[in-house]
Amino acid sequence: MFHPKIFENSRPDGIAVLEVAPNAEGEAGGLRQFVPLRRTELFGIVAGPLADLRVVQTFGYSRAACDRVLEALYRFPLPGDAAVRGVRVRFGDVEIEAELKERAQAQADYDAAKAEGRQAALATRESADVFTLRVAGLKPGQDIVIETRYVQLARPEGSGWSLRVPLTTAPRYVRSDERDSAAAQGQPLAMLRDPGHRFRMEMKIEGAIELRSPTHALKTTASDGGVTVELKEGEVLPDRDCVLTWQAAEKSPGPAFSLFTHGDAQEDALYFLAQVAPPALASSSSGAEGGVAREVTLLVDHSGSMAGAKWEAADWAVERFLGDLSERDSFALAVFHSTTRWFRQSIVKASQKNVADAVTWLKSARDGGGTELGVALEQALRLNKTSGERARHLLIVTDAAVSDSERILRLAEAESASPERRRISVICIDAAPNSYLALELAEQGGGVARFLTSVPEEEDIVTALDEVLADWSAPVLAGLQLGVDRADVDAAGRQVTAARGESRVDLGDLPSGRSIWVAGRAPLAGKQGADFTLRQAKGREIAEAKVVAGEFPALKALFGARKINALEHLIGAGYHGEELLKRLERLGYSQESLAAAQTGSAPLYAENVRVEAKAQAGALLARESLRYGLASSATGFVAVRREAGKKVEGTAVVANALPAGWSDEFVGGVGVGAMAMPSFAVMQSLMPSAPRGRSMGRMLHSVAESARDLFSAPKMQAALSPALPPLGQEKEYAGPRECEVVVFTGKVNFQGEQAILFDSAASPSALAERGRITGLVLLRGLKAGTSPGRGATLLIYVGDLAQPRARVRIADLVRQGERPLNLARSSGDVVRIVLDAPADEQANLALLELRLKYVA
Repeated sequence: MFHPKIFENSRPDGIAVLEVAPNAEGEAGGLRQFVPLRRTELFGIVAGPLADLRVVQTFGYSRAACDRVLEALYRFPLPGDAAVRGVRVRFGDVEIEAELKERAQAQADYDAAKAEGRQAALATRESADVFTLRVAGLKPGQDIVIETRYVQLARPEGSGWSLRVPLTTAPRYVRSDERDSAAAQGQPLAMLRDPGHRFRMEMKIEGAIELRSPTHALKTTASDGGVTVELKEGEVLPDRDCVLTWQAAEKSPGPAFSLFTHGDAQEDALYFLAQVAPPALASSSSGAEGGVAREVTLLVDHSGSMAGAKWEAADWAVERFLGDLSERDSFALAVFHSTTRWFRQSIVKASQKNVADAVTWLKSARDGGGTELGVALEQALRLNKTSGERARHLLIVTDAAVSDSERILRLAEAESASPERRRISVICIDAAPNSYLALELAEQGGGVARFLTSVPEEEDIVTALDEVLADWSAPVLAGLQLGVDRADVDAAGRQVTAARGESRVDLGDLPSGRSIWVAGRAPLAGKQGADFTLRQAKGREIAEAKVVAGEFPALKALFGARKINALEHLIGAGYHGEELLKRLERLGYSQESLAAAQTGSAPLYAENVRVEAKAQAGALLARESLRYGLASSATGFVAVRREAGKKVEGTAVVANALPAGWSDEFVGGVGVGAMAMPSFAVMQSLMPSAPRGRSMGRMLHSVAESARDLFSAPKMQAALSPALPPLGQEKEYAGPRECEVVVFTGKVNFQGEQAILFDSAASPSALAERGRITGLVLLRGLKAGTSPGRGATLLIYVGDLAQPRARVRIADLVRQGERPLNLARSSGDVVRIVLDAPADEQANLALLELRLKYVA
């Protein structure tokens, strides 16, 4: 059975401890034990934009570890835009295909099997990208293998492609009026720095060249028509998303228009996937968009989950961006956490004084709290717009660790209908981001979503942010439409209009760095295929294609997934009454298809709005989920073994890995907000990061003292031993040593366009062998009366002397004084700093004094 207090903590108001709960009789003594999820494996093939994948999770433990029959609970992530098509379960030698049923029935079947001592598995969807797996009947010495099959889209990125595989899920801030929503249940049940299970991968990517990963070292093998990819280390800690990028063998110099189709004769339907990818565009350092002045609104996340390197990087990037605005531009700036604070309550001109005042204000805004992204976005969209022709943008810098995605997307959807819309872009900083929200927000908002890791071993966040902001305002193709030579085309949530004997699907605008795609269904009408035409605003034709119905069954699943996500959005976004009916009709449903009639008066409270929306559309969601054979919040995959066995004697929760780059202060309870304090097990796992000057042993004793209501004294004593030393024998934890090192002072001697300012191989005693570079300070850098050129750049190498880990413009250092960095250095890594400057700027850089901030 569940420990009652721990069960409560597994809901959105807390993070559960990992334990095997005592049985009903209440055993005394003994260690609480973790049920090992031994490994997660990913297999599959990627052909064009379609990825057909299998996630295989193996559970098991030895009799020496535990001699009881257990139930395991695990919350794991899948891509939010994926179509989850099936679950297969293997109990030892017995293999069962799970059946998709309405959620209440699936839960009842699972509970009955568990009570009867039969092995069973239940997979349910909590939020768009988080699933819960329950496995009853785990026996010592027997492996239980769960295989989940899904389809997702690879996304064009620049001139290549990318695929993001989530491996862990982070805690998400939950508003008080969202606690009973479906999405709010998508929290990790427990989190540990090392949860004990590992991840491996083996995939084939057809037509790929230059396959890389910004997150993991890869092992690649050429195969027929493509590349087989594995992780170089074999198995890795699943503490960050696994991202793959590659170039296609064939590249398009202009916008690429791709079509894939599937004919379903039984339904008389042609399913299609149309994708428009942008051409590779040169970035613009000026930031101007076609000579048009910019009106920019910046929302900067200062919530607790951004603590540490993410916060510093975000502030630096915003400061740099403001400094690059011209006098004809205008801006608004806000920081958000539990509340939203504005630099000014209106949009102001980007004068030198306003920019300087905004930077000073930003640096003073050091308070933090929960992640009220939706409140901040609504305020930003309600600001009065400046008059005249403007390129209007809204940029959000966040980790998107929130649960109220549906209402946030509703705001973006409403803004997209404005004649002078602001384009909403997201820079999402995290090793395990809420990628579904970021991508959908950019999709609805007509902007761009970019993902940056917060892991110092992988990249410097600020350098990556610099690169994003450099091409953020690149040109777009506006007002795209897809014409299909049929009536009654359903485009899974996009606006479709009839014109001149065809259906026209509104695709919106094509920004640089992000593709537009639409999954749709058209009648076959006795034909073998269909004609598709891509047009820009005012009817200018860009591309056309005549296609014959192909054999891509996954397209039906992708279309169904879009329909299901659209219904989930309507239920969670706060629509009700006539507005809900109108939007259901826009999705292709008649009022007769609704589960309940419209009520006479609109509910006042958010909880009741969701109840009404679920009553009206919940049965429709379940019906569509069963029709397409796909998971939704209204259904569940359940597999039950016929043979009876021993009844479950305890329940264990499987932990997620804490995402790399998350601040220990946040997880340790500082600024946690609605996520609540982590459990004792989480605190114990993070205790090496305790504040300086505190005794680790005394801190653990303090935790133990305050947790008497959760644990019996014998079990607490056993759980702490041998990690907890006796009172009086604790060692003081001194913490990391911070220092500031002068790495260069004096005259710069250029060789061509470069000068080496520092090389740790030549000065081995300057820096400790292992540590982290946290900042760069320029004390003297220009001749009196001169201004910095925009070409002079510091290149910082760590380990790899061929590729710099960070690039810092001298002009930014002169203007801002100090540049935050987050670069990890391992033993043996050479640190080298090189000044790169055009010949006409070198005279102004004759004398420099440069310092590194370093934590050893």
